[in-house]
Amino acid sequence: MNQRLTVHVSTGLAFGPIGVIWAFLPIHLRSLGASYLLIALVSLIPAIETIGLSPAWGGILDKTRRGNKILLVSLLVQGVGFSVFPFLKTPGEFVLVVSLMGLFSSSFIPVYGAMATLSNRQYGRAIGGFWTAALLGYATATLIGGILYQYESVNSLFLLGATYGYVGTLVVLFAPRDALTVKRFLDISRGYWGLLKQRNIAILCLLSITVLVSTSAFNSFFTVYLVDVLNGSRLTAGLAATGTTVLGVFAYRLVGPLNDKVGRKPVFMLGAAGYAAYFTILYFVTNVVVVTVLWILPIYPLVQSAAASLMSDYTSAADRGKGLGLLESAISLGGGLGPLAGGLIADAAQLQAVIVFSLVIALFSVASSQILLKEPKITVPASIRAGT
Repeated sequence: MNQRLTVHVSTGLAFGPIGVIWAFLPIHLRSLGASYLLIALVSLIPAIETIGLSPAWGGILDKTRRGNKILLVSLLVQGVGFSVFPFLKTPGEFVLVVSLMGLFSSSFIPVYGAMATLSNRQYGRAIGGFWTAALLGYATATLIGGILYQYESVNSLFLLGATYGYVGTLVVLFAPRDALTVKRFLDISRGYWGLLKQRNIAILCLLSITVLVSTSAFNSFFTVYLVDVLNGSRLTAGLAATGTTVLGVFAYRLVGPLNDKVGRKPVFMLGAAGYAAYFTILYFVTNVVVVTVLWILPIYPLVQSAAASLMSDYTSAADRGKGLGLLESAISLGGGLGPLAGGLIADAAQLQAVIVFSLVIALFSVASSQILLKEPKITVPASIRAGT
């Protein structure tokens, strides 16, 4: 297996189990009697871990350049975690194990993202390639998982996640020597505080938080909303999760290069505005098919690819892992605060009220992005603008 294929395959295997947790574990926990707030902890606790650990993993990569060692341990922990799931009985036990897995899975985005952008100066295209591989793994896991969960016991889902983790471990273990490492650079590192003191980086992180609060407040409970409120099937939930990732694959292939052609800010704002339109329509529509189609629309790739490209613009090679780690911390903070707020609102009122909350935050994100976000002054080669 050559170096490029090794990176893509290991990326897909790393993100597949995350799809199983995100799409199906909330449904299983709800069947065990968990409250919406407890279900929110499945997202919130790993998000809190990522806030602190994602920059740390990026810093370790910047210092050691040995992404393969980091990924080997992280993938093995995923396999072990899913192997433990069949023996758990209460929602709290599941939350605990997911939290332990999150200590290591928080390394995936800064490590894979840094390796992608350090090997390709067209940052939008590089980020798009990375997320295409990640979402292919996510899509296959949620598609297979949806079928298994509809017709087999929940333990079949856990076996699927464990298989992804162990196979990913083997891929990294037997990868070519230089496949999952990065070269050393002569740039001087500014350190974490030096990066955060830069106005552009601080604003980008804050805007990423607001957008993620908007989308995660409701979308973290979407499969529960689809099954319990709209009376959709578990298979529909699995197909919806697969659909959003499959379309995400195509979206990243398009919006990655789009960032290089038209600029990062317009793409970021388009994503934020897309969420505002999505929640507006969702508030008035309750048809299962229409709601599912709306959910699978690939809006997040616009925001994520633009943010990662901007962070790559703002950081040197010596700080790329740290910068992308800080961005992932901001995204995880938003992705943790959103479900927490959504869970509290849903327990106090109903899930429909969460839609209104998400809409308000989305509108705020659009306005703030227009005012505060700055496009970097970079020279784009004519070949990139022409799409060649």
